[in-house]
Amino acid sequence: MTEQATRGVVECVSCPGRETGLRCGRCEKPICPNCLVMSPVGARCKDCSPMRRAPMYDVSAGHTLRAAGVAIGGGIGMGLVWGFFGVAFSFGFFLILVGVGLGFAFTKMMDAATRGKRGPVIIAFAIGGIAIAWLMQFAFVPPGIAQMQLIAALIASAVAYYNLR
Repeated sequence: MTEQATRGVVECVSCPGRETGLRCGRCEKPICPNCLVMSPVGARCKDCSPMRRAPMYDVSAGHTLRAAGVAIGGGIGMGLVWGFFGVAFSFGFFLILVGVGLGFAFTKMMDAATRGKRGPVIIAFAIGGIAIAWLMQFAFVPPGIAQMQLIAALIASAVAYYNLR
């Protein structure tokens, strides 16, 4: 036996010529730091640790349809509410509060409709709903005020993005 084998240093299975003292926690194959995958139960080789997406990022067709419905319905509903109160809250600091409230409301509506799903598809529908709500402002308030409310819509989009990513 060589000196390295007695010390526990062997060659990595995946990287020929690379010495390592690490082994897979499941199958005991020698693995180097470049080949290991950290799992909740320790270091594993790539064969023993298949990488899966988190379940909250697996969005089915049903979740997509519900998110689309919430984006359209919520956008229209929030647009109506926002339109009735838009003139009173279209100045300065109130725009920030309206934006945060709108983003939070869309986050909660998407959570309820999709059972907590996350990811780019859900984010896109939330931002689309916010855009629908903002576009409805042109029917309720003067165009100058509706354009100022774009600030609130951008803040709402940022809040929705950070909550749904």
